[in-house]
Amino acid sequence: MPIRSTGLVIAFLLFLASCGGSSSSSTASSVATQTASGKVNPVYAKFCAASSKLNAAMAGPHGENPAAITDPTQMAEAWAKITDLSITLQTLAPSSLKKDATMMVDGVIAMNKIFKANKYDLLSIAKKPTVRDALTKIGSDPAITEASTRFNTFLTQNCGV
Repeated sequence: MPIRSTGLVIAFLLFLASCGGSSSSSTASSVATQTASGKVNPVYAKFCAASSKLNAAMAGPHGENPAAITDPTQMAEAWAKITDLSITLQTLAPSSLKKDATMMVDGVIAMNKIFKANKYDLLSIAKKPTVRDALTKIGSDPAITEASTRFNTFLTQNCGV
């Protein structure tokens, strides 16, 4: 059960940020695979760089630090970094993407609040159906899914991912 719950969190985290090839959205992934140019549109260079930083911070099971899966202190540090980088990305988002970026960042912030309320203890969270359900509810929000697809399309077209 802990691995499944943690897997949902990981999948959602990657889905939310979708800052590269890490997206769990099959539509966005296939678009990225088919049309990625590898070139960054200079108009969006700062935004694309912020996207790359967030993607790097989210690499692996729980950010850059796999130990965060069993260490609440490290989980808190990983999520603080991911949340901060998400907010930076939202700030740099072009106006055409601002609403989608805001929706996705709001999801990251909501998840971080749940993690914080549970002391970033994933093993404990895995034993709490109501907490797992709250995380799943955020991850299954159709509005966030649609925003992520549009976000991924923009990244593919403008950030070369």
